[in-house]
Amino acid sequence: MFRIGITLAILLMGTRGAAQQHEHEQHPQAPSKSEAFFGKEELSRQVGIHEKGCKKGDAQECFNLALAYAQGLAVPKDDARAATLYKKACDKGFLAACNNLGIAYAEGVGVKKDPKQALTFFEKTCKAEDGKGCFNVGLAHASGLGVPKEPERAATFFDKACGQGHAEGCFSLGVAHAQGNGVKKDPERAAALFTKACDAGHMTACNTLGVSYLAGNGVKQDKKQAFALFTKACDAELPGGCFNLGLSYRYGNGVAKDPARTKALLEKACQLQFPPACEALGASSRVP
Repeated sequence: MFRIGITLAILLMGTRGAAQQHEHEQHPQAPSKSEAFFGKEELSRQVGIHEKGCKKGDAQECFNLALAYAQGLAVPKDDARAATLYKKACDKGFLAACNNLGIAYAEGVGVKKDPKQALTFFEKTCKAEDGKGCFNVGLAHASGLGVPKEPERAATFFDKACGQGHAEGCFSLGVAHAQGNGVKKDPERAAALFTKACDAGHMTACNTLGVSYLAGNGVKQDKKQAFALFTKACDAELPGGCFNLGLSYRYGNGVAKDPARTKALLEKACQLQFPPACEALGASSRVP
């Protein structure tokens, strides 16, 4: 998944924007996991079906075959072949393939890196009212991928993506309003967008909304609600959520103080590769 330099993080989140794919267009699991679940013989059978379907002009099957080549599932990994198949499916109007092809051009995977071409494919999906395509166009404008950086344009496309039910679009627009980046700074609007994204299952948005409730920023201060949101995020294995939950137990924010729980949660966040948690553990161990 391509990363194009837009940092969407705010307090205690530690996340970075990345081009988005459709749920049904996520790359398959790593070969070892897929083989363990399906077995090599079944994977080979499925790839054969995809290949036959693609030869008959079925865009969905061309897309599925592209994913197999992208991950090396029952076929040798071949990014160039995957890109060719994405193009074939995209030309037949399969938007998920157009979006993946845009990512390929953005990253230079299987094709020569070409930010402008990447943007062209993202714009194609966005014009077809695809939320993730609009989100990717927003990221392009935010980071300067194939176009000059324009926070205002980025916010416009994040708004469009959010309106199409894309949680990451809502979250990114919320960050823009929280920071006043390309839009008017508006904590209340930011909190409302974080709520919408959180309700749609975006755990970083839940964690961020928890920070808002803890600080009373854009919403009425409610430490118990913040605690509940941090718990939700941590249960989903979000490192920042576990870190914030640990701090809640340390300082008694919305819950009784509990040093043992604090330590356990900071350790979990550290194991999930969240540096501030590791640093906090180190500092604690140095306290006399």
